Amino acid sequence: MSRRSSAAAEPVADDDIGARFARAMAAAGCVEPAPHLAVALSGGPDSLGLTLLARDWAAARGGRVLALVVDHGLRAGSAGDARRAAALSAAAGVPARILTLAPGAIGMTGIEAEARAARYAALTDACRAAGILHLLTGHSLDDQAETVLIRLGRGSGVDGLAAMPPVRPEGGIRLIRPVLGIRRASLAAVVAAAGLTPLHDPMNDDDRVQRVRLRAAATAAALEGAGLDPARVARSAARAAAARAALDAQMLRVAFRGGLRLHVWGGAELPLALFADPDLSAPGLEDDLPERLVGRLAMVVGGQDLPPRGAAAARLAADLVAMARSRAGGDHLPQSGRGQGGRTLGGCRFLWGGHRLLVLREPRAIAAPRAVTPGEALHWDGRFMVIVPDTPACRAAADDGRLRLRAMGEDLARRLGEVAPAAAASLRARVAPRAIASLPVLTRLDVPLAFPHLTESIRREAAEDETLARSTFRAWFAPSRPLDGDGVFWAMAGEHSAGKRPRS
Repeated sequence: MSRRSSAAAEPVADDDIGARFARAMAAAGCVEPAPHLAVALSGGPDSLGLTLLARDWAAARGGRVLALVVDHGLRAGSAGDARRAAALSAAAGVPARILTLAPGAIGMTGIEAEARAARYAALTDACRAAGILHLLTGHSLDDQAETVLIRLGRGSGVDGLAAMPPVRPEGGIRLIRPVLGIRRASLAAVVAAAGLTPLHDPMNDDDRVQRVRLRAAATAAALEGAGLDPARVARSAARAAAARAALDAQMLRVAFRGGLRLHVWGGAELPLALFADPDLSAPGLEDDLPERLVGRLAMVVGGQDLPPRGAAAARLAADLVAMARSRAGGDHLPQSGRGQGGRTLGGCRFLWGGHRLLVLREPRAIAAPRAVTPGEALHWDGRFMVIVPDTPACRAAADDGRLRLRAMGEDLARRLGEVAPAAAASLRARVAPRAIASLPVLTRLDVPLAFPHLTESIRREAAEDETLARSTFRAWFAPSRPLDGDGVFWAMAGEHSAGKRPRS
């Protein structure tokens, strides 16, 4: 740690930046008394400046801040940097916790995206464990401008050019970017005024990262010299976000009016005729809204952070529109549009038959089984919030390393039918049969320990099994992203657990 003077509890020097930060927090809906916040801290100037601003903002309201430092373990010295970042936070009067990612948590392909996903998973898990709702990140106005330029280079549409929203859900937590309107240089000035010297992240020199290459090719000064003021570039993102919000509102209005249903077991169902609704597929909108709806359904049901990219979503949307129009008009259908059919997209199966379209999780895309601990709360497969029961049977299984959370799969679905046929029949009556294998289940090796999507019948039928009879295993559909992307409409359809009624 490098530090020139005591910074603990010293307010930041720039009153104007403090006021801008306070306005951003209010706009993000952080209005509760005595707020408890978490900040994602790398030790760099942006996140350290954020930590200082959050510290002062929370202290003024009787609240507190916890800094979370993620050690990705991707390079030598990362553990030492994490300790130095935590020490900087402590010097600023903010307690810190280091989150060390497990070996193998990040693959060697798509390393940037995988590191980001693993980082956010660790951060949100830590927030839930600490009972913290708001996680703050230090994305600055310069980061926003860079994101717009990168996406321009990719040929992005209105969704991509909207760049980073100031607030979005992330694994059951509210991820807030309160310095998105503040320049990087201003955050560095906050750190300097506090007498702290930030760390330099070697990842910022890694030219495998596109953002690093952009910074090297076009510095802020060079951009401004070419007339590309970062503040104006970032303003374009705000305008694109407004356009995206209008399209999302139109899509949601038409979809729910037309009969879209999101099920507690993690699927979606809608009338095929919805794709012939002129408000969804009218000229001028038919290239966007049907594809937008298909992509968002895949994102929600598939537990993904983003809708699927590429032409596959556009082709599927176009085929659904053509199929719906043909059926509505009584036209002769091509072979592909008759009867039942289906296609995979973004980790989901889109299945149609009769007049309905069903969207289900694709079994082979579901998260691998993982060890869990009694009492643990976690976000599983990007779709379900899960609370593991803290029972003697679970504790015994966990002590032996045998307690696992996994998808039910065809094997356990068959076993359920053998040991509890009435319960299995009840399950099939309330859950689309093809979706049962994708439900979360708690196991002790290959022995089912608890199912969340069952009713009283399983408790009566398996009364001799104390574990099942007393199960408090809870799991509810809580996809990573809401149906309207970065908006506020949650796709959480309800909660269902053994012996517990759904909650809307």
